[in-house]
Formats: sequence, structure tokens, C-alpha cells
Amino acid sequence: MTRSDGEPDATRRPLSRDSILAAALELVDAEGLESLTMRALGARLGVEAMSIYHHLPSKQAVIDGIVDLVWAKVTLTGDTRDWRTAVRRTARSAFTTLLRHPWANRIRASSGGPARMTYIDASLGHLRSAGFTPEQAFHAHHVLEAYIQGYVIQALDFAPTDAAAEREQRDAALAYLEQVGHTHLIEHVNLHASDQGSGFDFGLMLLLDGLDARLERSHPQ
Repeated sequence: MTRSDGEPDATRRPLSRDSILAAALELVDAEGLESLTMRALGARLGVEAMSIYHHLPSKQAVIDGIVDLVWAKVTLTGDTRDWRTAVRRTARSAFTTLLRHPWANRIRASSGGPARMTYIDASLGHLRSAGFTPEQAFHAHHVLEAYIQGYVIQALDFAPTDAAAEREQRDAALAYLEQVGHTHLIEHVNLHASDQGSGFDFGLMLLLDGLDARLERSHPQ
């Protein structure tokens, strides 16, 4: 796209694989994955859609690329003698990263980009350095992945979109529960209103406690 006097538009970022993926990530974060089309991406970049294909061969390649950009944001804990600390920090970072880019949580990137592979290798490395066998690390990694991604879905499902409507719905539910005498469920509903993500850390601690117990049984003193 050019200015009316024929001079290049200086505000347009140079077209490259990196600039295309950066623009695609901005688009999807703002408007959702369903908004991603080559035409919409081209419009955001100020180019014709066909220009994008010189750098990325398909829409799927764009999706794989932006998923890997998300995983590149996860902070990987370096070598540490405390494997629980390493796993907890990495899992926590993955959780908060996916909360900021929730669309990525529901995508299985077919290409397995470099950032995603580096994350998986680091996760397995923490478990292997703790003393878990390859098979145990295999299962433990998948359990941790399922927990992280599942909790992201739950956190998003419970995130209020209309605070007033949420309060009205909760008050109505509490009134009914008091009427039928479900005291434990009343406590549960009230805690939902005050939970600020501590549930993720509590559940992760339970998983790590279970893994620690399995490790101790495998390597008795």
C-alpha cells in the first residue's frame, strides 16, 4: 500500500515472517482465532493477502507460528536441585501465559514448533533429573499438561463477564441452597467469589505431593 503521492507508507512494518506472525498474534488476541483469515491479516499489515504466502505457505502455518510465539513466552526454570520448584515455576508460567492467550489453549499445533518442543523438553528434564524413569516422566508430564490446560478452561469459564449479573445469579443460587440446606455447597459458592487463582497452586501442590510420594516409593532410602 502506498501514499497518494506515490511514496511508500512509512508506517507499514516491513513484511517478513516475523512481522506477519506478530500481526497475526495481535489480531487473534484482540478478536479471536475465528477472525484470522489471510485477507484480514493482509489488511492489518497493509498488503494483499497473496503477499503473505511468500513468507508462510498456508493459514495453518500462521496458526502454528503464533501458537509457538505463545509458548515462547513461558518462562523455563533453569537447572535447580529442587525439582518441585522447577516444575512449579514452569507450570505456573505456562498457566498464566495461556490465560493471557486463551485461544492457544484449545489448539494442538501440528508442527510442534521450537518453543513448544523446548518447553516439553524442559518439563521432562525436570522430572528426569528428579529421578523419575522415562516412563514415569512421560506420564507425569501429561498429567501436568492436562491439569494446566484444564484449569485454564475452568478459570476462563468462571471469569465474570458481567459483574452485576454474576452477583445476582450467585445471590439467587445461595438463597436456594440455604432453603434446601446444602451447607457445604454454600461454602463452595462463596469461595468461588473470593478465589483469585489460588486454586491452581493448591491443585499443583497436590500433584507434586503425589509425584513426590511415587518417587520415594521408587527410590526408598
